[in-house]
Amino acid sequence: MEVEVIGGRIHLIPPKGILSELKPVIESKFNGGEFKFITDGFKLPSERMIFEIETVVDDDCEICPAAIELISELAAKYKNVIAKVYNITYTESPFPVNATPAFRINGRVRFSGIPLDPDGIKRYLTEFLKEAYVVSHPKLEWLISRIKTFAETYGYRRNPNDIAYLNIVYKLLKNLDEYGYPYCPCRPLRKKSGMSLEEIYELNKDRVCPCTYAHMDIKKRGHCLCGLFWTKAKVDEYINTRLKKYGWLIKEIAEVQKALEELKKRIVSGRGKVLAESLINKLQEIYVYLPD
Repeated sequence: MEVEVIGGRIHLIPPKGILSELKPVIESKFNGGEFKFITDGFKLPSERMIFEIETVVDDDCEICPAAIELISELAAKYKNVIAKVYNITYTESPFPVNATPAFRINGRVRFSGIPLDPDGIKRYLTEFLKEAYVVSHPKLEWLISRIKTFAETYGYRRNPNDIAYLNIVYKLLKNLDEYGYPYCPCRPLRKKSGMSLEEIYELNKDRVCPCTYAHMDIKKRGHCLCGLFWTKAKVDEYINTRLKKYGWLIKEIAEVQKALEELKKRIVSGRGKVLAESLINKLQEIYVYLPD
C-alpha cells in the first residue's frame, strides 16, 4: 500500500486525490502554519498516552477537507498523536464505514462527521478523545473490577448516566496516572509543593476510591459525593424520572436510527450518496447534543 508520511506523525494512505491536494496545507501546519480548528484552550486528555487517530475520507465528500485539516493540526500540535488518513476512493477502509469522514481512535472509539465551528469541534473531540483515553487505559480493567467488587459487596449500583459515569472513571484514571492512586475526584487532596507520592498517599489514603466517606454519603444522599455509587432506589427514581421526561425522544431516536440504516442500504453511490452522507452527518451531530 502506498503511504506518504508527513512530519513523522501523519500518514496519507494513499497520497492521491484529496490527500494529494491538501498535502501543502498539511505540511504548512508542521512548519508553523495557521491552525484553523484547534485553537488555544484545547488539550488532550493525556500527555503520556499515544492517540492513534484513523480518518477515512473520499474524493466526493464535501466535509472531508475540513476533517483532514483538523487531524493534521492535532498531529502537528501534539507529539503523542499519530494520524492515519485513508482515502477510500483508492483503497479499503481499515474499519466499517457508513459515511465519511469517519474516525477511529486507538482502534476502539468510532464516530462519523464533525461540526464545522471551532467551539463545536473542541467539544466534539474532547468527548471522543476522553472516551478513547478511558477505554484504552492499561489500568481500566483493574479500576472497573475495584468499582464492581465494592458495589456488589454492599448492594450499590454504579451511576446510571453513562456520560457521568465515564467522566468519573476518567477523573479517577487521571489521578491514578498523576498520583499513583485513584483518589476521589470530588475531595481536594491534602498536599504541599515538593511532597513525594508516598507522602501524598499517607495524607490522603482515606480518599482512595472507594473512599471511607462513601457509605456515609450514600446513606445521606442516595449516592456518594462524586456520584459513582448509588443505591438501587436512587437509580430506579432516576430512570423513572428520565423516562417520563424523555420517553418520547427515545422512541423518536429509535425510529430515526432505523430510517438511517435503511437509507445506508439503499443509497450507495452517486449524488444520492453525498446527500445521504450530509444528512447522516448532521443527524449524528445533533445526536451528540441530545440530553443524556
